[in-house]
Amino acid sequence: MSARRLRRGLGANALSIAIRIALQFATLPLLFAAWPAGQVGVWLMLFTLPAYVGIVGTGFAGAGGSESLAAAQAGDLPRARRLFVGAWAVTSAGTIALALAFLAGGEALARLMPLAEADVATAEIGTALGWLALYIVASSQLAVADIPFRVAGRYPDHILLTSLAGLAEIAIIALCALLSGDLAVLAMGLALGRTGMAALTIVCARRAAPDMFAGSRRTDRRTIGALWRPSLAFMAMPVIFGLNLQGYLLLAGARFGAVALAAFAATRTLTRMLDLLTNLAYGLHYYESGYLSDDRTGVQRRILATTTAALLVVALTFAAALLATGHWLQPLYTGGQTRFDPALAAVLLAAAGLRALAAAPLAVLAAENRHGPTVAIYLAGSLAGLAGASMLAAAGAPLVACVGFLVLAEAAQTIPALGAALRRLGMTPGAFARAVISRDRLGDLAAMIRMLRRPA
Repeated sequence: MSARRLRRGLGANALSIAIRIALQFATLPLLFAAWPAGQVGVWLMLFTLPAYVGIVGTGFAGAGGSESLAAAQAGDLPRARRLFVGAWAVTSAGTIALALAFLAGGEALARLMPLAEADVATAEIGTALGWLALYIVASSQLAVADIPFRVAGRYPDHILLTSLAGLAEIAIIALCALLSGDLAVLAMGLALGRTGMAALTIVCARRAAPDMFAGSRRTDRRTIGALWRPSLAFMAMPVIFGLNLQGYLLLAGARFGAVALAAFAATRTLTRMLDLLTNLAYGLHYYESGYLSDDRTGVQRRILATTTAALLVVALTFAAALLATGHWLQPLYTGGQTRFDPALAAVLLAAAGLRALAAAPLAVLAAENRHGPTVAIYLAGSLAGLAGASMLAAAGAPLVACVGFLVLAEAAQTIPALGAALRRLGMTPGAFARAVISRDRLGDLAAMIRMLRRPA
């Protein structure tokens, strides 16, 4: 494990977290300052699908990156190149198809939105959908450029460029929301900004790994065929996140109104701050696993136990802090337009905690493209959970009861992921539990700190 790459990876991920926090905390206050709550609710519903559909098409980028890195590490650069070209071609075709499907389903989406309550014209929604379709395609191009960076051992550079894209979107949201009350203008600004960052990232990827763009750019069915199963798993993950996070947002808007939706979105945003650290742990574990060589299994066992122990402590501490301060933090966050519901927050925190505990075991599996069965169970549990929540909402149940199904859905990821990872690493549940609470975890953290301090 390279200390320099790890330092750069940690730094890039930390910057990514800072920008994501800024993006999440800045977006709603900026929108609430410029628009009424109803219009904010419509925008959140409108942007829900592109934010996740744009990621669905990047499944081949994730699977192709793992396979390309493995081929390059084995000295087979031509195969690494073929995998990259195949992943790029299928990702592009897939996201264009998804963007067209998004446009075709725009009318149905508009019927779910409380347009009359928010005083938003249907024509404005149609124009915004067109720009957001471009946002979907540009997002896939930004993501697939990760493959050359990984092969070159420079994945932190791609994380940095993606983070800068998020930072640019904060400025775009501020300008468009404050200067115009038109949703289509904001959609246009975000689409053009994402397109520009995608183009810049591809240029940087070519410079980082010129061999990946040189020589033959042909691929074959066998190469693409080897990526299908793991790619479907990578594609399914953002769909599941959409069901478990944004799906409930749509449910809140459709059943409880735009104002309730805005309050739910604010509480959810606060609880999802834990997800930022979860993503940091997953990202470092996932990316660095591809470069492990000496005693790979032994190192992965230690990383799994140490990461799980750290995330467990962080999740419990974060939950206690938010429940103690949320009653004044959320009104401050939304300019006094929403109130904090402790019961709703507790449910969302329980779900976030389960996601945190799933991060390390899922990274073990995904780094080797072995996460398909786990993701299939997670998808089934999430679909069942959202269906149950919808039935409760239709029966007149309160929002907090509906969101309770989210905890069950997240358990459908954590339990199978942990079980599969332990089997892959040859650990029993008892041995893993002892490893998590062992004092050796403090020693591993100290060793990591020493490695990070080591001169380049």
